[in-house]
Amino acid sequence: MSRFITTSALALVLSFGGTASAQQDDAPWQEDLSAFLEVLYAEHKNPYFHTPRARFELAIADYRAALPGLSRAERITGFARLVAMVGDGHTWMPMHRLPFEGLPPGPGFSSLPIRFELFDDGLYVVGASHSHADLLGARVTGFGGVPTEVAVARVMELLPQDATNFARELVAEWLMQVELLVALDLAAVDQIRLSLQHGGESLTADLTALDDDAMYDWLFSMDSGSTGQQDWQTAAKQKPFWMEAFDGRSRIAELDGATYLQITEIRDGEDQTFADMARAAVAQAEARDEPALIIDLRRCLGGDGTLNEGLVNALEESVALNRDGRLIVLTSRTTHSAAVMLVSALEQRTSARFVGQATADRPNHYGETNIFVTPHSALPIIYASEYYQTSTPDDQRRFRAPDIAISYTFSDYAAGTDAVLETALDHINGD
Repeated sequence: MSRFITTSALALVLSFGGTASAQQDDAPWQEDLSAFLEVLYAEHKNPYFHTPRARFELAIADYRAALPGLSRAERITGFARLVAMVGDGHTWMPMHRLPFEGLPPGPGFSSLPIRFELFDDGLYVVGASHSHADLLGARVTGFGGVPTEVAVARVMELLPQDATNFARELVAEWLMQVELLVALDLAAVDQIRLSLQHGGESLTADLTALDDDAMYDWLFSMDSGSTGQQDWQTAAKQKPFWMEAFDGRSRIAELDGATYLQITEIRDGEDQTFADMARAAVAQAEARDEPALIIDLRRCLGGDGTLNEGLVNALEESVALNRDGRLIVLTSRTTHSAAVMLVSALEQRTSARFVGQATADRPNHYGETNIFVTPHSALPIIYASEYYQTSTPDDQRRFRAPDIAISYTFSDYAAGTDAVLETALDHINGD
């Protein structure tokens, strides 16, 4: 969906940015919270849809009262918890730098020298430099003596509390932020200790934060190293086809049994509109001896939902594809925003079957990616401003569950296999 920066707030950031770090009292943080709440109440269609107003206001009052005794990281953590109480997947405080020009870096927390991923079967180390390569493939069982399940629960409080699938996608990155770990009592200031299971053995690892200028690609990679890292290794033997990089926002390929359309962003291309791309994919699938189309939305974080009609209409009118077993849609916890709108339309107007994991958001959800920057602490905050009813008014589902659910497991990742796509092809081929 559309993105914009609240310009007045950005102007304040440019004005106050040089002194923000010098502020020691809580007044600037009180003002930051008031400024954000003013924007939230003015622009969000219903900030109390998930958390009742009385509970939300009590949490705000408790945070304001606690501010004087909190560290900077604790202040950020508490602020993020309030934002997350709104609930929707478009209202949250990033802990990492956002990939938009003109924005301040956010909290600026230092990072661990290893990368995690949260799978259905646990939190695992999926990337590391050579010096920590012995930890690759280890399952993380604790942070500073706190069980991983408890650590994950603490982080989940800082992420969209209604859009829990989307929140689980971000947990691993949040658990790599050193100051955040300290603020959540998951690490000591002078010691970051992990408990792990690897090869049937229990072990501990004491880690040191990376330099402040080290940056990961947080949004579009789950296991790559920080900028300039030369000796980075991953726990995966290979990348499966759906995770391979490609030019553009979509691609069409021929697989054994079906035409494959992968969409990573719903946008018009430089040389082809989204509607033209959709018609080309449908025509290619229809031309097969046994017409079949697989639409992969697992890496689609959204885009322009007004363009969805081009694909939905082409499929709705396709006699060859719009029938049972010939159209399959792959979804995951990063099928988000405009991609969920597409899923909802396909569910209602086609014979599509859905395979994979549940979507990030509700079919009826609060959306639009707006960004407010706090005037003193210079923290970008994402917030929703529109309500999208893409299903019936009484549809209260928190996500679109797949017709055929496939677990997201470390073993599949490590082997470089794609159980979701394999299942879809088996379904089409009658295996």
